[in-house]
Amino acid sequence: MQFPLFLVIILLWLFIGLPLSKLNQQAKKRASKTQDMQQALNQKKKQEQVSAPQERPAPVPEPSVLNNIIRPTVSVTEHDDSVYRGSMNAETGEGYDPCHDEQLAPLTAAESAIPAASEEIPGIRLGWTGSDIVRGIVMSEILNNRKGRAL
Repeated sequence: MQFPLFLVIILLWLFIGLPLSKLNQQAKKRASKTQDMQQALNQKKKQEQVSAPQERPAPVPEPSVLNNIIRPTVSVTEHDDSVYRGSMNAETGEGYDPCHDEQLAPLTAAESAIPAASEEIPGIRLGWTGSDIVRGIVMSEILNNRKGRAL
């Protein structure tokens, strides 16, 4: 059974339009109440200012925002070891090992060696011969039986 179009529109208006209009009216009432309260407060403030002028302290100037910018004190360049010298500006020799340079020679030789070309064999060998199809069916049955037992 299909509803006529005007019935669908009426239902939408009842379920969506009416609650939205009620919410809108309540929001307007709240806004008007807050405006009334603000006006009353402003009138009270004006009356207090007129009735009793008080001496106010001189306004304190706010510190300039430009003076409060944080700037880094350490500048790091590509090969700058001054960062590692510490507060005494001492040479620590960090990262330098004078005793074991001979151990680095085989590493550099291994890095510079050209690897031999190897024959690449694909991981999955697919084929459409009769024996390949039978092998695929057998493997499928084995995996299905294992899956059935595991559950």
